[in-house]
Amino acid sequence: MNKCKGTSLRGVRLFSGLSAQELDAIADRGALRTLRGGNVFIQEGEESSTLYLILSGKVQVYTIDSAGGEEMLRLLDPGEHLGELALLGDSTRTACAKTVENSRFLVLSRRAFMECLRDNPQIACNLDEARLVRLMESDLGGAAAERYRAWSTFRRSGLPLILLIGGCTGTGKSTVAAELSLRLDIGRTQSTDILREVVRLFVPEETAPQLHASTYAAWRAQPGATGTKSLASAPLWDGFRAQAESLAAAIDGVVERSVKERASTIIEGIHVHPAFCEHLAHHDAVIVPILLTIPSRDELKKHFARRGQKAPSRGAAGYLENFESIWQLQAHLMEEAACYGVPMIPNIQVEETVLRVMEVITDTLVARLTPGFGA
Repeated sequence: MNKCKGTSLRGVRLFSGLSAQELDAIADRGALRTLRGGNVFIQEGEESSTLYLILSGKVQVYTIDSAGGEEMLRLLDPGEHLGELALLGDSTRTACAKTVENSRFLVLSRRAFMECLRDNPQIACNLDEARLVRLMESDLGGAAAERYRAWSTFRRSGLPLILLIGGCTGTGKSTVAAELSLRLDIGRTQSTDILREVVRLFVPEETAPQLHASTYAAWRAQPGATGTKSLASAPLWDGFRAQAESLAAAIDGVVERSVKERASTIIEGIHVHPAFCEHLAHHDAVIVPILLTIPSRDELKKHFARRGQKAPSRGAAGYLENFESIWQLQAHLMEEAACYGVPMIPNIQVEETVLRVMEVITDTLVARLTPGFGA
């Protein structure tokens, strides 16, 4: 059997959080073993003396039923392990295991594994998590277990979560952002409206007139605008995009600071539109864009009326007077979201919306941090 390199163990979940030097030490204690597909290498009832860490291939774990047939318990992919329960409990194997395809393992003896536990207490924590995941797989299914594992991996990764909540005026972005900041324990939230106010202090109106207007009225401030109140779809969108581009550098700065400080952040505002979010992909952060919508014209009008009652300084009259502009902006944002694959979430009930956003975040973590899920 050949020796294994520590770099081969980077994807093994049992060793998550260990340094390259620690992985090298573990690799030195074990030995490589390669098996062809269809090879039964663990028999139910036999004495346990080794731990198997799957480096490549696929393994089926199963038991033999009363009729002599195989009853599959689970399929294991690279990065997973098997054999630790009997190894730690000094008992016999509780199931059989066979390779589904050509597979490669790092094999650790009982003594070698105990030495690894002694030198690396993090392994014990990972082992507890692995047991919990397997219980969840048994009771709740593989999808629930994978979601738990994704969140657990994220918490240990140190990566910041950057949640970008877009949507037109009146879709409840700030309310949803506040609820999510409490649920996710995120202390940093940033409104693009506030960023706009700051940028306005440094950019005079004659230099960027569209920046000093509301998003739904920015088209009237565009160079060449006639000043008429008539609404055309293209000028409306062009005016909005011009204002959004004026804030792009400021939003980029918030994102880069969050990544540098590894601090999770929620950025909310119409200016984090889907096309803008497209260029924010970052290896050192988990970035999740969403677009909140109000699918009913009547419901959006009611929202403005309620806003006027709760916050008289943000009276409903101006929004209702410009309702068609706001409605058309939402239509443009939804088209853009569909084009760039940004999830759209109708915001009718805040609690339901928050749950939907949590689902989107979880799906992103599963895709980003648990390679091979669903394959």
